[in-house]
Amino acid sequence: MTQQHMPASVPVCEQSFAAAFELAPIGMALFSLESRVEYANAALCEMLGYRRGDLTGLALDALVHPDDLAPQRARMQQLLAGAQGQLECEVRCPRREGAVVWAQLTCTLMRGEDRRPVRFIAHVQDVTRDRSTRSALETVRERLRQQSRLLDQARDAIVVHDLDRTIRYWNLGAQRLFGYTREQALGRTFDRLMGPGATLTVPATAELLDKGEWTGELDCMGADGRMLVVERRCTVMRDAGGQPVSVLAVNTDISERRRGEKEIVLLNNLLEQRIRKRTAELEASNEDLRDFAYSLAHDLRTPLASIDGFSAQLETRLTHLDEKSRHYLTRMRAGVKLMSDLTDALLALAALSNTPLLHQSVDLSAIARGIAERLHEQQPEREVAVRIEDTPRTQGDVRLLTNVMENLLGNAWKFTSRLPRAVITFGAESSNGSCLYHVKDNGAGFDPAYAYKLFGLFQRLHTRAEFDGTGIGLAMVRKIVSRHGGRVWAESAPGAGANFYFTLNESASRPVARIAPAPAAVQSSSGVSQ
Repeated sequence: MTQQHMPASVPVCEQSFAAAFELAPIGMALFSLESRVEYANAALCEMLGYRRGDLTGLALDALVHPDDLAPQRARMQQLLAGAQGQLECEVRCPRREGAVVWAQLTCTLMRGEDRRPVRFIAHVQDVTRDRSTRSALETVRERLRQQSRLLDQARDAIVVHDLDRTIRYWNLGAQRLFGYTREQALGRTFDRLMGPGATLTVPATAELLDKGEWTGELDCMGADGRMLVVERRCTVMRDAGGQPVSVLAVNTDISERRRGEKEIVLLNNLLEQRIRKRTAELEASNEDLRDFAYSLAHDLRTPLASIDGFSAQLETRLTHLDEKSRHYLTRMRAGVKLMSDLTDALLALAALSNTPLLHQSVDLSAIARGIAERLHEQQPEREVAVRIEDTPRTQGDVRLLTNVMENLLGNAWKFTSRLPRAVITFGAESSNGSCLYHVKDNGAGFDPAYAYKLFGLFQRLHTRAEFDGTGIGLAMVRKIVSRHGGRVWAESAPGAGANFYFTLNESASRPVARIAPAPAAVQSSSGVSQ
């Protein structure tokens, strides 16, 4: 600071110290008796974030936190009154951008030759970091004092050790668990006290220091020679600067639990062996049943064909049959045909279990359109609006999935046969990359109380006099959908139509939830949605 930078009233003897004032490593300032800044050195400007000269003229209010302002004014008044020669205190000083700096303030009253007060000179030193460090250390010390009192009452064995594993704290729980007194444990390490299995391995120590915590099981030898299995939960304790200083280790005796787990493993192994044996027996039994059903159905085909053929010949040769006899022959042939249909269905259902799945890209909408066209060709006199929406391609066996669509659409076609105008819809609702397919109709419907029977073998919710069928089609649908990793279910009410839902390949994605139905596709002129 040059002489022209000093206030005009500063004596020449003080100006001789201008350079020292300006170059001082701590903040320095001259205040008027009215507590306004007359001059501030570069260190103070940098400390408070002001440009050179911007502090000049500022009142004390701008440099001291409002909560510290009144006590500071009182101290300066005491200086003026001569009650004390110098004041020292810590105050908060706001920086220009708003942050707060803790400062050690030393203020002295300067007097002229007549001993009358002239101005204040203040030394301001930034102690923010020191104060934070002191506060953090005191917090840690108080926390350790509280923890020491509390942890000594804990049932678990609680130990505090340095980073070099030297034990510094050993609570009564540790004394009860391991059998060593505090005097025996303090100053030693886990491995020297209880064997090499009682200390963390090098990788575990590295993980502890990296993550700040570690949990694992260790084998320790007690003072009486017993082997103990403990679960140790370690937490790194750090200083105010974030550096690790010690480790808090909580040890719980899990010896009994470990023995119990070993017994459970042995029992599980025994149970798995029994399950594998029983599963093999059941698989063999199921295989025998499948073979029996297949053989029975296959062997019945020849006599059934004979009965049907000979009854047809008999009906042709006996030209003078009365109506009752002809009715008996008709009923007999109908029964033979039904039994033949059931036999064929049983063979098809049995073949499903052994048919290998082909993994292909399948367009169910295209399959549905083909089936709808065939149904229209078979019964062109019916007025049926078949609405088929475009659906995402799926993965599966095209032959088996065609069977699913034929059964579901065929059922919808059949159970709407008594309506003057039927509506059948096929579509899909996408959610999270998966599809929920549906086939809906406005036909006869069914009682939802018996929906659980719907997909069972030979289960029918309508009589054959109402609607024909074998009662196997939906059982095949359930089997095929299940082999494709999906589910199938139905919702209905009598006279309100039926809604069939199914999913595919749920194991490859998240299960599909029920979502709002998409708008129906626009019907084409042929009655099949394009």
